Amino acid sequence: MVRQICLDSDVIIAFLNKDEKAREAINLLDANFYTTAINSFEVWFGRKHSENIFELFSWLTPMPLTDKIARAAADIQRDLERKGNLVAIRDLFIAAICIENDLELFTYNLKDFERLEKYGLILIR
Repeated sequence: MVRQICLDSDVIIAFLNKDEKAREAINLLDANFYTTAINSFEVWFGRKHSENIFELFSWLTPMPLTDKIARAAADIQRDLERKGNLVAIRDLFIAAICIENDLELFTYNLKDFERLEKYGLILIR
């Protein structure tokens, strides 16, 4: 079975910046690649106005933030809040999209996302 992998913004940006480590890692993965609407926002917001990033996104399947996923994220946030262990809301939405769609997450931001593994997030290390 082919892996289903979501690329986080930091990986996408590294790829856009021609980072050999990112390019090699992506090329070695036998997977279908996805990204989230949140990652699209982050990459589009951070781009240089002259950058044409549409080619990159053509091979990434975008995953939306749905009402069901928003409710799942709220449940996770409530639990994290009780434990005093909050994460950035954008990271929470990315993780919830991955969890609800059975996607592994390829990110360099392991510190923040590791806290979400207990909710079902699978990280690529």
